[in-house]
Amino acid sequence: MSTDEIETILANWIEQALSSSGSLPEGVSPASWVAGQFADWWRGRAGEAMNDAEIAVSAALKELTRLSGWDSFGEAMHEMAHVRDALGELRGLMRLPNESDV
Repeated sequence: MSTDEIETILANWIEQALSSSGSLPEGVSPASWVAGQFADWWRGRAGEAMNDAEIAVSAALKELTRLSGWDSFGEAMHEMAHVRDALGELRGLMRLPNESDV
C-alpha cells in the first residue's frame, strides 16, 4: 500500500464529509466521521497482513520444532516467540480481533 493510496482515500472521505450534498449522522463531526472511516478501512487492510504474519510465524515455529526444536534452534525459536508476541501487541493496539474471536 502506498502513501498515494492512503492520501487518495483520505481525500475522498474528506470531500464526502464536507460535501453539501450529503449529510452526516446527527452529532457526528466531519473529522470524527473521516477518522472512523479510516480506522475501519485500516483495520481491514492491516488485519489481513497481520493474519498472514501470524500464520507464517506459527508455521516457522512448528517447522523448527519438527526439525529438533529448542536443542538445535533455541535462539531462533526464542526470537520467533518475540515476533509472535510483538504481533499480538500490535493486534491489540490496532484493536484487531483475534482470529478465534471472528
